[in-house]
Amino acid sequence: MLKRLLYHNFRIVYRLSQWTRQRFTPAGLLILGCVIASGIFGVNTRQTLAYQIFALTAAMLVLSLLCCAWFRAGFRISRRLPEYGTVGEPLHYRVRIENRSRRHQRDLCLIDELHADFPAFEEFRAARDPEDRRRNWFDRSVGYPRLMGMLRNRRGAALAPLPVPDVPALDRAELDVNMTPIRRGYLRFEQARLARPDPLGLTRAIQTHASSDQLLVLPRLYRVPRLELGGHRRYQRGGVSLASTVGDSQEFISLRDYKPGDPLRAIHWRSFAKLGRPVVREFQDEFFVRQGLVLDTFLGGRSTQSFEEAVSIAASFAASSRAQDSLLDLMFIGAQAYRFTAGRGVAYAQNMLEILACVAPCPGDDFARLDQLVMQNIAETSGLICVFLDWNEPRRNLMQRMTTLGVPACAFIVTADPAVVSAVEAADGNGQRLVAVPPAAVQQTMDRFNPSVGRA
Repeated sequence: MLKRLLYHNFRIVYRLSQWTRQRFTPAGLLILGCVIASGIFGVNTRQTLAYQIFALTAAMLVLSLLCCAWFRAGFRISRRLPEYGTVGEPLHYRVRIENRSRRHQRDLCLIDELHADFPAFEEFRAARDPEDRRRNWFDRSVGYPRLMGMLRNRRGAALAPLPVPDVPALDRAELDVNMTPIRRGYLRFEQARLARPDPLGLTRAIQTHASSDQLLVLPRLYRVPRLELGGHRRYQRGGVSLASTVGDSQEFISLRDYKPGDPLRAIHWRSFAKLGRPVVREFQDEFFVRQGLVLDTFLGGRSTQSFEEAVSIAASFAASSRAQDSLLDLMFIGAQAYRFTAGRGVAYAQNMLEILACVAPCPGDDFARLDQLVMQNIAETSGLICVFLDWNEPRRNLMQRMTTLGVPACAFIVTADPAVVSAVEAADGNGQRLVAVPPAAVQQTMDRFNPSVGRA
């Protein structure tokens, strides 16, 4: 009951603090602090003169707020966003501000806003913030810093107010906005505000403009080694053409008489008309390298930081260079079982990064679904790169099955649990290509990784 009451108070405090930071300038916040302090100490007018400070500063704020009521200029705001952003990489976009009034506009300030839904009470209560370890007991117990961290992550980036160049009458101005995304997925721009300070410089008059846009942020990328798994080329039903079109067409060899069971699409209709009997086209079977990239999405109470790093590792391998004639299959479990293919004209690495930017963790630990997806496609797979969140019996069984089938596989287990790390190192010593990756040291682990022996 107490936590729920605190949660509702947090919402009020947050909205009030947002309004105060946008409405008041730094000088205005100082005057506001003087009003509050002098109001507290100036209650008894016979014992102190603080009431005089209160009257003066309060009058200044009231006059300043009244001056902000006459901000009626017409503006139009538009953004020019890049195609993508990347977590942790600075990006910039341009904002165009059109002045539709007949007055020269000066001293403007742009407050661009990213949308962030306020978390529900159940989400707030169940949230775990890695930064809590660095906070004091009171902050951990009350939870307000944790709530601010959730909102900051949902927002996706921090945007500071920016001064706008003078905008002449019936003209426009442009300015660059810089930011660094802190999470993957879509950043949603909800609205933009134009603020102008009053003559005293204490408060701002604000105009709100609805301006909805969205920007896709790709996962963080690491330098990863090029894995030579050593698998053989596999027969691919549909051949080379299947990698660029939908169907069963392959490379043409010759014509032959129709046999029962041949598909109608293989009939060569010109020869049929000339000879009076059905003739079909014969094609050459195709073999090429097709590697699988398996992403473990079953969070099962584990750290969300581990999941985010697992997605980044999968994205790094998807974006790394591969042989020109190879395919890469991304396999993971979401609302259903997914298998996306890139290479040989089917799709590009960028398309796979777009998919990984929106992958969400699955509740529970039903790893059997992912195991089933891998085994359904293992006949076409030359080798596997697995990114796991744990090293337990189902995951060990999958790797052991790959060894039995002769499919080379390498697994990266993202975990900070010392017991899991020890188990991974012991299994790696038995000849399996396994790497324990601490979430806080992904790049260091990748730099130490030796692809030839499968160890870091």
